[in-house]
Amino acid sequence: MSSPNTAERPIDNRELARLLCSVSPILSEVHRRHLQSFATLVPHVYMGEVLAHVGRLLAQMPRMQPWKPGGELSGILETLNRAMLEGDRETRNVVSLSFVRDGEVEPFFGQLRPLFGPGLRAQVSGR
Repeated sequence: MSSPNTAERPIDNRELARLLCSVSPILSEVHRRHLQSFATLVPHVYMGEVLAHVGRLLAQMPRMQPWKPGGELSGILETLNRAMLEGDRETRNVVSLSFVRDGEVEPFFGQLRPLFGPGLRAQVSGR
């Protein structure tokens, strides 16, 4: 019999924030300030902050150097993809609407989209 673990229950928004903080020191600080401002996690607002940070990371990537797995950006996108595949309904909604759909209107989306895993790719509306 297997022991209970995170994979056996859906990822909720608090767990998603914790996972994002574990792969990004900057998102950890963003989360701390978010909680200080709102006194609770406001998932769609926090996801907007995650999207903005991803945009800054993309802007820092040299155009000539290919994206490398294992870095901060990779960890964030893998975590969000996992949330789409293993998250509860509310968490999937937050990632789909406040990361993918809101991201589609960002100037960096063309650079971001090819880095998506299957869970995130399935949410792209094609705008």
